[in-house]
Amino acid sequence: MTAFDVNHNGYLEINEQLYKAVGDLGTIIDNLNTALKNIPEASWGGATPIWQENQRQWNIAYGEMTTRINTTSVSSINVAEIFKGGDNQGTRIMLG
Repeated sequence: MTAFDVNHNGYLEINEQLYKAVGDLGTIIDNLNTALKNIPEASWGGATPIWQENQRQWNIAYGEMTTRINTTSVSSINVAEIFKGGDNQGTRIMLG
């Protein structure tokens, strides 16, 4: 049986770049999160009352960022799979 897979102008390569960038960004955000968690200890507890609200807001933003980044990258990969599925379906239709 004949099959074909259309590259859709390099979409696979773009997703590979996106996957790498998401990994790099995840590392940076995780490192930042680790550093921010240590602020109260680094200031011998003196900044704890001031920092608590900022830490709470950061924790919320951190959770939202990681969720959005992961959801968006997965969505892009799913689009590539949908394209591939359409190509395969087109092949089946054309070959009868």
